[in-house]
Amino acid sequence: MTQTTLYLMRHGECEGGNLLRGHSDLPLTEIGFAQMQLAFAKLPEPVDRVISSPLKRCRVFAEHLTSKSQIKVALDAGLKEIYFGRWDGQPIPELHAEHGAELSAYWQDPWEHPLPEAETMAAFEQRIDEMVEQLVHQHSGEILLLITHGGVIRHLMAKALGVERAVGFYTQLSLNYASVVKISHYRDKGGEGYWRLHWHDAE
Repeated sequence: MTQTTLYLMRHGECEGGNLLRGHSDLPLTEIGFAQMQLAFAKLPEPVDRVISSPLKRCRVFAEHLTSKSQIKVALDAGLKEIYFGRWDGQPIPELHAEHGAELSAYWQDPWEHPLPEAETMAAFEQRIDEMVEQLVHQHSGEILLLITHGGVIRHLMAKALGVERAVGFYTQLSLNYASVVKISHYRDKGGEGYWRLHWHDAE
Protein backbone atom coordinates (compact mmCIF):
# COMPACT_ATOMS: atom_id res chain seq x y z
CA MET A 1 0.00 0.00 0.00
CA THR A 2 1.42 3.38 -1.06
CA GLN A 3 0.33 6.52 0.79
CA THR A 4 0.63 9.97 -0.77
CA THR A 5 -0.13 12.80 1.66
CA LEU A 6 -1.48 16.20 0.63
CA TYR A 7 -1.55 19.14 3.02
CA LEU A 8 -3.95 21.71 1.54
CA MET A 9 -3.18 25.25 2.71
CA ARG A 10 -5.50 28.11 1.93
CA HIS A 11 -3.86 31.47 1.23
CA GLY A 12 -3.90 34.17 3.91
CA GLU A 13 -5.87 37.40 4.12
CA CYS A 14 -5.83 39.40 0.87
CA GLU A 15 -6.10 43.02 -0.09
CA GLY A 16 -9.35 44.20 -1.62
CA GLY A 17 -11.88 43.19 1.02
CA ASN A 18 -15.02 41.14 0.44
CA LEU A 19 -14.79 40.17 -3.24
CA LEU A 20 -15.67 37.32 -5.54
CA ARG A 21 -11.92 36.96 -5.77
CA GLY A 22 -11.69 34.09 -8.26
CA HIS A 23 -8.85 34.69 -10.73
CA SER A 24 -8.35 38.35 -9.76
CA ASP A 25 -4.70 38.61 -8.79
CA LEU A 26 -4.58 40.66 -5.61
CA PRO A 27 -1.70 40.30 -3.12
CA LEU A 28 -1.68 39.19 0.49
CA THR A 29 -1.84 41.70 3.31
CA GLU A 30 1.01 41.66 5.84
CA ILE A 31 -1.37 39.82 8.18
CA GLY A 32 -2.12 37.27 5.45
CA PHE A 33 1.56 36.54 4.88
CA ALA A 34 2.10 36.11 8.63
CA GLN A 35 -0.90 33.77 8.81
CA MET A 36 0.71 31.52 6.21
CA GLN A 37 4.09 31.59 7.94
CA LEU A 38 2.47 30.43 11.16
CA ALA A 39 0.46 27.70 9.41
CA PHE A 40 3.58 26.38 7.68
CA ALA A 41 5.55 26.38 10.94
CA LYS A 42 2.83 24.24 12.54
CA LEU A 43 2.86 21.48 9.92
CA PRO A 44 3.44 18.24 11.84
CA GLU A 45 5.97 16.78 9.39
CA PRO A 46 8.39 17.95 6.70
CA VAL A 47 7.06 18.10 3.16
CA ASP A 48 8.89 16.77 0.11
CA ARG A 49 7.69 19.51 -2.23
CA VAL A 50 5.34 22.48 -2.50
CA ILE A 51 2.93 23.01 -5.39
CA SER A 52 1.18 26.36 -5.56
CA SER A 53 -1.51 28.18 -7.45
CA PRO A 54 0.20 30.82 -9.63
CA LEU A 55 -2.03 33.60 -8.28
CA LYS A 56 -0.15 36.11 -6.10
CA ARG A 57 -1.98 35.30 -2.88
CA CYS A 58 -0.53 31.79 -3.05
CA ARG A 59 2.58 32.20 -5.21
CA VAL A 60 4.33 34.86 -3.13
CA PHE A 61 4.46 32.63 -0.07
CA ALA A 62 5.60 29.65 -2.16
CA GLU A 63 8.43 31.78 -3.55
CA HIS A 64 9.31 32.79 -0.01
CA LEU A 65 9.68 29.11 0.92
CA THR A 66 12.00 28.62 -2.06
CA SER A 67 14.22 31.47 -0.90
CA LYS A 68 14.39 30.21 2.69
CA SER A 69 14.87 26.46 2.21
CA GLN A 70 15.76 23.67 -0.17
CA ILE A 71 12.12 22.66 -0.62
CA LYS A 72 11.17 22.03 -4.24
CA VAL A 73 8.44 24.44 -5.35
CA ALA A 74 6.37 24.36 -8.54
CA LEU A 75 3.37 26.32 -9.83
CA ASP A 76 0.27 24.61 -11.24
CA ALA A 77 -2.61 26.50 -12.85
CA GLY A 78 -4.88 23.58 -11.93
CA LEU A 79 -4.80 24.90 -8.35
CA LYS A 80 -6.40 28.25 -9.24
CA GLU A 81 -9.72 29.23 -7.69
CA ILE A 82 -12.85 28.96 -9.83
CA TYR A 83 -13.20 31.75 -12.40
CA PHE A 84 -16.27 33.89 -11.70
CA GLY A 85 -16.50 35.24 -15.23
CA ARG A 86 -17.93 38.74 -15.73
CA TRP A 87 -18.20 39.17 -11.95
CA ASP A 88 -14.68 38.02 -11.10
CA GLY A 89 -13.02 40.43 -8.68
CA GLN A 90 -16.22 42.39 -7.99
CA PRO A 91 -17.33 43.41 -4.46
CA ILE A 92 -19.90 40.95 -3.14
CA PRO A 93 -22.16 43.61 -1.51
CA GLU A 94 -22.45 45.46 -4.84
CA LEU A 95 -23.21 42.23 -6.68
CA HIS A 96 -25.94 41.41 -4.16
CA ALA A 97 -27.44 44.85 -4.64
CA GLU A 98 -27.43 44.68 -8.44
CA HIS A 99 -27.78 40.95 -9.16
CA GLY A 100 -29.20 39.52 -5.94
CA ALA A 101 -31.48 36.91 -7.51
CA GLU A 102 -28.80 35.51 -9.83
CA LEU A 103 -26.20 35.41 -7.08
CA SER A 104 -28.59 33.72 -4.63
CA ALA A 105 -29.46 31.07 -7.23
CA TYR A 106 -25.76 30.43 -7.75
CA TRP A 107 -25.09 29.94 -4.03
CA GLN A 108 -28.06 27.59 -3.74
CA ASP A 109 -27.02 25.41 -6.70
CA PRO A 110 -23.87 26.52 -8.54
CA TRP A 111 -23.96 23.43 -10.77
CA GLU A 112 -27.32 24.42 -12.28
CA HIS A 113 -26.98 28.22 -12.14
CA PRO A 114 -23.52 29.30 -13.35
CA LEU A 115 -22.55 32.95 -13.23
CA PRO A 116 -22.30 34.98 -16.48
CA GLU A 117 -19.31 33.87 -18.58
CA ALA A 118 -17.89 31.96 -15.59
CA GLU A 119 -16.16 28.61 -15.35
CA THR A 120 -18.83 26.02 -14.62
CA MET A 121 -18.65 23.97 -11.44
CA ALA A 122 -18.37 20.78 -13.51
CA ALA A 123 -15.35 22.18 -15.39
CA PHE A 124 -13.81 23.51 -12.17
CA GLU A 125 -14.13 20.19 -10.36
CA GLN A 126 -12.88 18.23 -13.38
CA ARG A 127 -9.84 20.53 -13.57
CA ILE A 128 -9.00 19.87 -9.92
CA ASP A 129 -9.59 16.11 -10.19
CA GLU A 130 -7.30 15.81 -13.20
CA MET A 131 -4.59 17.91 -11.55
CA VAL A 132 -4.64 15.94 -8.29
CA GLU A 133 -4.68 12.55 -10.01
CA GLN A 134 -1.62 13.64 -11.98
CA LEU A 135 0.15 14.80 -8.83
CA VAL A 136 -0.57 11.53 -7.03
CA HIS A 137 0.77 9.61 -10.03
CA GLN A 138 3.91 11.71 -10.42
CA HIS A 139 4.74 12.00 -6.71
CA SER A 140 3.48 8.70 -5.37
CA GLY A 141 4.52 8.12 -1.77
CA GLU A 142 5.56 11.74 -1.14
CA ILE A 143 4.28 14.37 1.28
CA LEU A 144 3.06 17.41 -0.66
CA LEU A 145 1.96 20.88 0.40
CA LEU A 146 -0.57 22.42 -1.99
CA ILE A 147 -0.96 26.18 -1.54
CA THR A 148 -4.33 27.00 -3.01
CA HIS A 149 -7.81 28.48 -2.55
CA GLY A 150 -10.96 27.83 -0.55
CA GLY A 151 -13.01 26.42 -3.40
CA VAL A 152 -10.27 23.98 -4.39
CA ILE A 153 -9.88 22.73 -0.82
CA ARG A 154 -13.62 22.35 -0.34
CA HIS A 155 -13.90 20.23 -3.47
CA LEU A 156 -11.02 18.00 -2.43
CA MET A 157 -12.55 17.53 1.02
CA ALA A 158 -15.82 16.47 -0.61
CA LYS A 159 -13.90 14.15 -2.94
CA ALA A 160 -12.12 12.48 -0.01
CA LEU A 161 -15.49 11.90 1.65
CA GLY A 162 -17.10 10.56 -1.52
CA VAL A 163 -19.60 13.43 -1.67
CA GLU A 164 -20.78 14.97 -4.96
CA ARG A 165 -22.66 18.18 -5.66
CA ALA A 166 -23.00 19.12 -1.99
CA VAL A 167 -23.46 22.87 -1.91
CA GLY A 168 -22.89 22.94 1.86
CA PHE A 169 -19.16 22.39 1.34
CA TYR A 170 -19.05 25.75 -0.45
CA THR A 171 -21.60 27.76 1.53
CA GLN A 172 -21.58 26.40 5.10
CA LEU A 173 -18.13 24.94 5.71
CA SER A 174 -15.96 27.48 7.51
CA LEU A 175 -12.42 27.56 6.13
CA ASN A 176 -10.37 30.37 7.62
CA TYR A 177 -7.45 32.07 5.93
CA ALA A 178 -4.29 29.91 6.06
CA SER A 179 -6.33 26.87 7.17
CA VAL A 180 -4.65 23.53 6.54
CA VAL A 181 -6.53 20.34 5.67
CA LYS A 182 -4.83 16.95 5.32
CA ILE A 183 -5.97 14.30 2.87
CA SER A 184 -4.19 11.11 1.84
CA HIS A 185 -4.36 8.91 -1.21
CA TYR A 186 -3.80 5.18 -0.76
CA ARG A 187 -3.01 2.84 -3.64
CA ASP A 188 -2.70 -0.92 -3.28
CA LYS A 189 -0.46 -3.22 -5.31
CA GLY A 190 -3.29 -3.87 -7.76
CA GLY A 191 -3.50 -0.17 -8.61
CA GLU A 192 -6.79 0.53 -6.81
CA GLY A 193 -6.81 3.81 -4.95
CA TYR A 194 -8.95 5.71 -2.47
CA TRP A 195 -8.87 9.01 -0.57
CA ARG A 196 -9.11 9.69 3.14
CA LEU A 197 -9.68 12.99 4.95
CA HIS A 198 -7.77 13.59 8.18
CA TRP A 199 -8.52 16.28 10.72
CA HIS A 200 -5.40 18.45 10.91
CA ASP A 201 -5.32 20.42 14.16
CA ALA A 202 -2.55 23.00 14.10
CA GLU A 203 -3.34 24.46 17.52
